[in-house]
Amino acid sequence: MNRQHPFALGIAIAAALAATVATAATITVNSTSDGAADDGDCTLREAITAASTNVPSGATTGECAGGSLLPIVDTIEFAIPGTGVQTIQPTSLMPPIAEAVVIDGYTQPGASPNTLAVGDDAVLLIEIDGSLMGNGDLLRVTGPGSTIRGLVVNRVTGVNITVGPQSPADDNVIEGNFLNTDATGTTQLGGLFPVVRLAGANNVLGGTDPAARNVIGGGSGSGSHTVQIGGNGNLVQGNYIGVDASGTAALEPDTGSDGIGLGPLGAASNTVIGGDVPGAGNVINATGSAFVLGGSNVTDTVIQGNLIGTDATSTARLGGALGLSTNNGPVHIQIGGVTPLAGNVFSGLSNAIYLVDGPTGVVIQGNRFGTDASGTRPVPNAGSAILLQMSGVNGSIIGGTEPGAANTIAYNCGQGVQFAFGPNHWPILGNSIHSNNGLGITFLGGTPAENDDGDADTGANDLQNHPVITSAVASAGSVTVSGTLNSTPSTAFRLEFFASEICDPSGHGEGQQFIGTADVTTDSSGNTAFGPLTFAAPDDAEITATATDPAGNTSEFSECAGPHDHLFADGFDAPGCG
Repeated sequence: MNRQHPFALGIAIAAALAATVATAATITVNSTSDGAADDGDCTLREAITAASTNVPSGATTGECAGGSLLPIVDTIEFAIPGTGVQTIQPTSLMPPIAEAVVIDGYTQPGASPNTLAVGDDAVLLIEIDGSLMGNGDLLRVTGPGSTIRGLVVNRVTGVNITVGPQSPADDNVIEGNFLNTDATGTTQLGGLFPVVRLAGANNVLGGTDPAARNVIGGGSGSGSHTVQIGGNGNLVQGNYIGVDASGTAALEPDTGSDGIGLGPLGAASNTVIGGDVPGAGNVINATGSAFVLGGSNVTDTVIQGNLIGTDATSTARLGGALGLSTNNGPVHIQIGGVTPLAGNVFSGLSNAIYLVDGPTGVVIQGNRFGTDASGTRPVPNAGSAILLQMSGVNGSIIGGTEPGAANTIAYNCGQGVQFAFGPNHWPILGNSIHSNNGLGITFLGGTPAENDDGDADTGANDLQNHPVITSAVASAGSVTVSGTLNSTPSTAFRLEFFASEICDPSGHGEGQQFIGTADVTTDSSGNTAFGPLTFAAPDDAEITATATDPAGNTSEFSECAGPHDHLFADGFDAPGCG
């Protein structure tokens, strides 16, 4: 066998790579016109065709160069004469982007990407105005491997940028654009249509680098969502959706909008919205629902690190009706997580999470409801933090036993966790639930349920009985607790104990600070006693407890025990609730 010396082989490979790089085409758009003629202008329409067909747009000097064959990726750059924003107005549907290409608006002289972690100072000078095009989608990506960046796209009677559903419209990137806005990113300029559709696999909208942030004005007043996602493994990170370039104001159509919708384009699996690394979270505002997950073919969705209902600082309310809603049984939804940056903020909304119509495997961990990102400053939701109107929630949980799993549910004007009906089987473990106008956990819409005689019940979380604390004695930074539980006979239960500064006016919990657990088992009559149990807790704390059975049914909070001069103390109302 003829073998080549390793040094010579390295030289040959380097030469081959250099030759490959040398053949990549740069196609330079030099005109705002929309023509397709051999006239010395390279228009965007001609450039897209030249990149997809690998044929020059004409022989005259100034025409678009022909693209190169795959796997070489061409670049469409811009050098349009003049200062300020250069506006291209297509008069008919644009050709599809069928072969991999980088369309880079930041190559226009004077343009620059965003450099801010909060806000967006990008200077975008290439605007595509779809007002003369007629009905239809403007930029249509039908193949794999393209990148679209640095463009302003607006006034489209259709979708600004659509990826797919032709196969394989995969591995495309949309980053650093202003979509459905003016060139400043502060005025919404769009119609009642989705703004972005991702229907392939492994496509990316945005990114973790500030330069990758898209500012996307709300669209879809008809209820079909600002961003629609189908396919597998698509990623949405670092964007402002329904939020202007400053990050401090809503950017919505007058008729309202939804945010990100999974389901309308068919199966959507392994979608990640946000993430648990710096820069991954999106800021999302919608007058309807920020997230809509619809359909049993919506599976394995991860929603992490986002700000929903607040501005980009998490401290001011932008509003919206719902943070997240479900329909038609989506499967496996991870909302937040246990790592430090995985939690979302759901604040400044009507109801933060509304789960209806049979979703399964919903894990809600590490989030903030009704507060800023620190969990300490009130940004109230007008209604409940988590509203459960559903059944069949196998594998679902709110909070958990591992470090980082606890949610903070505070300052909401309604209930903390509200069950509309059941059966549900929701473990609610280890959370900090406090300072809500309503109950921390409620089965009956705001009135504490009475413990029954221990028989099996039907209804929300099987109407699981709460413990009864008969004694809570505080001393020197600890509290010693005793009490009883009457529930299902011969059954093991996990009891959780909480300390709060004040007690709800109803006389039942909430539970501000998780202080410990105990495992107990009822006898054949359904009774058991616990204690004395000693936990670290402030001397003046009110103590409450919950009980969770093996099926995952967690009770409401028990009645408070402790220094009852706090029972009706000022401060139990959530601020900003009128």
